[in-house]
Amino acid sequence: MRPPCEIVVNKVLPHIRADIVRILTQEYNMKQIEVSKRLGITQASVSQYLSSSRGGDTEFHRMFPEIEEHARAIADKIAAGEKKDAQVALICLMCSKIRKEDKFCDYHKDLLELDSCGICYDDDSSGIGNED
Repeated sequence: MRPPCEIVVNKVLPHIRADIVRILTQEYNMKQIEVSKRLGITQASVSQYLSSSRGGDTEFHRMFPEIEEHARAIADKIAAGEKKDAQVALICLMCSKIRKEDKFCDYHKDLLELDSCGICYDDDSSGIGNED
């Protein structure tokens, strides 16, 4: 079983980080070490994002071009010195928006070979904590 959050961790977050790294290095002319400090990741990770060995699934990127828009907004705030808690909040908001898109749901259903699924649309589809 692969819950939607696993797809976010394995696909969405690497793509957004790769885009952020690319924008900060190419458009803001930041050095890899500066980017690593701002993102709280290693310089080696920055290098892997730039070489597309991380976050380089072009098919997934084509399916979700809005990831680049979100990454640009986050990169702009990072370059402007936005606090890390605000950066994290933006990433969480972006993930929440993507998970609510029909194409994300379709991607998840196809991956699990499900006929129907509404996990991402429900605030609490588990029934956990619902004591009737």
